Amino acid sequence: MPALPDAATLRRALRHPAVWSPPAIALLVLAAMPFNDGFYEFWVNFDPHGDGQQQEWVHTRHLFRSTSGLLCGHLLAVVAGAALSRRHRQAGALARAVPLGALLAAVTVAVAFPLARGLDTSRLPADDPVLLRELAAFPLYAAAGVGLGLLFAARGRRWRLVLPLLVLGWGVATLTGLLQDDTYRAWPWLLWTVPFVAAGTAIALAGLSMDVWAVPPVLVGDWGHSASTALLVSAGAYAVVLNAAAVLLRRRRRSGARAGGGRAGAEAESPPRL
Repeated sequence: MPALPDAATLRRALRHPAVWSPPAIALLVLAAMPFNDGFYEFWVNFDPHGDGQQQEWVHTRHLFRSTSGLLCGHLLAVVAGAALSRRHRQAGALARAVPLGALLAAVTVAVAFPLARGLDTSRLPADDPVLLRELAAFPLYAAAGVGLGLLFAARGRRWRLVLPLLVLGWGVATLTGLLQDDTYRAWPWLLWTVPFVAAGTAIALAGLSMDVWAVPPVLVGDWGHSASTALLVSAGAYAVVLNAAAVLLRRRRRSGARAGGGRAGAEAESPPRL
């Protein structure tokens, strides 16, 4: 009869990102649903009236319901990637982070879509380009998390001190994107350098690209296509740059250790000067 794993082995297994992150994203989808459900009335228009505003309200509300937890999932993918970097070498962590990011994206859709359909009869197409780009960012975020985790580990900084700052930055950047209405009005460089801003902007403008206060309503935005493209570009750039920086830092530390060892050996072998 095979031996049962001990408590330490079970705890280590439960702490693996592949174990705790899928249930975590499912809970985030559920927790974010009330925020997404009331987003339009609280942040955009608390009293929609007229055909144009009513249509925008219905469309945006269903869009936010269908993408509940998605932006939270981006942050979770970064954290999961960083956690993998503490358990595996860089190549192994990346090989696990990318499929784990894809799994988190799939869980997000699998939980959010049925919830949204249960709240109203509208349906967001599963092949919506903006949605697909938002989901494609999950593996990129996870890969970026690997590089970020390696960089902080190499510098001897505790991840528990970095995580609150990361969450705070994510919250500010995401809300900055979500508050864009009709068209993107923040600094242009933010859209291409801060993926969290681009992700929030893409979701917001996917529902709020019409100026419904005009008679008749006028299309002024691009339904989030530019922002979702910027999301993929910036998230991919961070994934490459952070992991490349981790490789360079590791090589520099190795070369420094070798040089230091060589100098120490030479000093030990040379006779002392009088």
